[in-house]
Amino acid sequence: MSKREDQRDATRAKIVRAAADSLVEAGAAATTTVEVQRRAGVSRGALLHHFATHEDLFGAAVGALVRRNEDAVREELAAAPAEGDPLLRALRVLRAVLRRPSFGAELELWAVARTNPRLRQVLRRAEGAARPDLYRVVGEILGAEVTAAPGYPLVAELTVQLLRGVAISDVLYREDADRDLLLEQWVRIARPLLAASPPGPADPRNEEPS
Repeated sequence: MSKREDQRDATRAKIVRAAADSLVEAGAAATTTVEVQRRAGVSRGALLHHFATHEDLFGAAVGALVRRNEDAVREELAAAPAEGDPLLRALRVLRAVLRRPSFGAELELWAVARTNPRLRQVLRRAEGAARPDLYRVVGEILGAEVTAAPGYPLVAELTVQLLRGVAISDVLYREDADRDLLLEQWVRIARPLLAASPPGPADPRNEEPS
């Protein structure tokens, strides 16, 4: 790779990092191209060279947020108590990650995409590309015993959707005791599902968004 290509890649990475930082710290509305340009310390021309539209910039920032969330999984997993039910432990780790500002920034972009078809298209593509990594990380947390169970694909999909819903509720309500009880109830429901092979569509981890 030439020096010019190295510089180009470094500039792009700086812009994406600045956009992700702004989304986490200031929110989507405040993450304008002017603000990202200021944070990254680049020219207007440099920003537009890498990202012609605001939506393309947000799409790239989602990839950075996903990587931050994956790093957060490692941190939360290392800090989680080793004793107790491993399935419940895994759910608590995932919930802790989904309460972090980096995931909140993703949720905020989803909300903006409701009335922005171009952004919705870009985010669907970015989130679709990150989907295999999401389920890989979920599988690593849950462990080999759970992922080998016949009903694991369904349980994994339902768990992700449940925890996303909890994360949305947490924006306004953060009753930890209620949330912990909900996770315990889901563990009791999930165990019989893991042992079964329910009929249904193909493994959701392998599906591409339409």
